[in-house]
Amino acid sequence: MAESLPDLFAQHVRESRLLDGARALAVACSGGGDSTALLLLARHWAETRGVPVVALHVAHGLRGEAGLGDARFCADLTARLGVPYGFLSVDVPAQRKKGESVEAAARRLRYRALLAVAGDAKAALLTGHTRDDQAETVLLHLERRLGRARGGIRASRSDGVVRPLLPFSRAELRAYLEAEGVAWREDETNANEGFARNRVRRVVLPEIERRMPGAAERLARAGDAYSQRLDALDKKLDKALSEEKIFLEGKLPRALFERLSDEEAGRLLVRFAALGAAAAAGVAGRPPGRKQIEKVLDRLRRDPVFHESFAGLRLTASPRFVRLTPSKKAP
Repeated sequence: MAESLPDLFAQHVRESRLLDGARALAVACSGGGDSTALLLLARHWAETRGVPVVALHVAHGLRGEAGLGDARFCADLTARLGVPYGFLSVDVPAQRKKGESVEAAARRLRYRALLAVAGDAKAALLTGHTRDDQAETVLLHLERRLGRARGGIRASRSDGVVRPLLPFSRAELRAYLEAEGVAWREDETNANEGFARNRVRRVVLPEIERRMPGAAERLARAGDAYSQRLDALDKKLDKALSEEKIFLEGKLPRALFERLSDEEAGRLLVRFAALGAAAAAGVAGRPPGRKQIEKVLDRLRRDPVFHESFAGLRLTASPRFVRLTPSKKAP
């Protein structure tokens, strides 16, 4: 007899140790199929362990009545389940950064709001990313020529975000909801193939899967492998930065790049753009592509002084330092 999804979920959590030591669970609940299934599975897992669960819904104010319908659905669902419900609101248009897409701004503000509440509750923040999301992410990174620079979706993050559904497909989750007689909401914007992820989800990945059955699962495994490789690189870089008391803000010693392999130096550039100058300057840097990284590394080897556009910012190299500043052409 096949194991039930709650049993498989519990087995995955046990073997991965994703929730070891969790004193409470905060489940991000959008009303969609993935997050609805996550709420049911998390509640089932937590009940037998005496771990409190709260569901958190974030309203972005971007979808009018449909967005309000999502919030009402989540409130009704949590009331039926006997799970405490928290409604959070963010103002995406007002807090969107210069050069930042609406989608990126919504994601940033959503996580900030969710992590603030989860932190106050000393809870792990659970999100409903699935195996399909992992496969889509790998394809998007390849399409954008990011190669392995970004890896895949992490099962856990240092800030307390946990993704316990990565081994499971959307189809499995929806079959589970149907068997339980639990409805879910469909976001109408998911049908808009003008968004890159929707196009990959609705057109590209199904066609790949049709031609090569099992491709989605293999892509998801590749995403996890990329992530593990990057995590290992990050540990080495963190050690080097700590030993030399170097911070990813403003500038980096050029000599540091000379002591790193090309792979390590490329990863350092990615982190520098994402965590250093872009955040300090208050603008939205863009993930650098593989060719951008290779070009900068080549110039670092041969040009004593140069300027280069990099990740939507301006990279300046002198014999002593490498700096990132806002681009004058940034919108």
